Amino acid sequence: MDFRQIEYFKAVVEAGSVSQAAKNLNMTQPPVSHAVAKLEAELGVRLLERTAKGVHPTQAGLYLLSKGERLVADRDRATATLKLMGEGAVGDLRIGVEPMVINEIVADVLAEFLDQVPGARVSLTDVTPDLIVQGIQDGRLDMGCIPFGPGQFAGFVTDLCDSYPILGIEIKLAVPRYRAREDHPDGKGWGRWILPYRIPAFTGMPEVVGKALAGDDSFEVLEVSTPQTSVAFVAAGLGVAPVTRRIAGRTDAVTLLDPPRWLAPMQATLLWRRDAEITPLMRHWLEATRVVAEHRRALRS
Repeated sequence: MDFRQIEYFKAVVEAGSVSQAAKNLNMTQPPVSHAVAKLEAELGVRLLERTAKGVHPTQAGLYLLSKGERLVADRDRATATLKLMGEGAVGDLRIGVEPMVINEIVADVLAEFLDQVPGARVSLTDVTPDLIVQGIQDGRLDMGCIPFGPGQFAGFVTDLCDSYPILGIEIKLAVPRYRAREDHPDGKGWGRWILPYRIPAFTGMPEVVGKALAGDDSFEVLEVSTPQTSVAFVAAGLGVAPVTRRIAGRTDAVTLLDPPRWLAPMQATLLWRRDAEITPLMRHWLEATRVVAEHRRALRS
């Protein structure tokens, strides 16, 4: 039994005769008669009562008509959904996001993406960059967004992932407000720095700060899981921390200063597995990312 047989059978019942059904279908009568006869043979039951006044469905025919209409409707819905999936208009997209880039760009990318494909479902997983790479590697994530540029990747990340550098994220130095007027040339003499813990997959802020302040006797490190965590510690007077303006917000106990010249902007980068299929939804996310990045760059210029 195929959908064409069901559609022909339905047309015959609605027309009341095979000949009229054939006319309604813009066909000749033999193919329609053959399709209905083949359907009856396959099912082993009579579907039509043939009389001088035309044809009428049997009890089995009425049952098939009710079920068949639902099957055809389900077929049509499935076909339409699959077409939309092929166009990237519906479906599920799983994105791993480092907390800092959520504030800096991902929220805007998500808004742009849903404007393009409102029927899509996006799952954002807020995790550290090493777990994003692991999720991409084992297939739990389709893409990820991290605050590292390709030049900061360990070799295995470069081998595993394709990447799209999005834009630079400006860094500020958060200091306790009561220390805001202190003078610390080249960032030395601040004492304790509150930094994210080192991640073997990337060379980032801990390595840069540690190298620049290697000769500073006052330098020590308090490690935290995310830059957001550091703001509360700075407010409590425990040290200074590289943050972004959006992360620090308007915390009364914290002042944001220009960073030392050696503390360059972070690079937000989009990752996906090199050997994975680039789905239409992934292409839409990449396009939304490009749109937002271009808008940000235009505002800065």
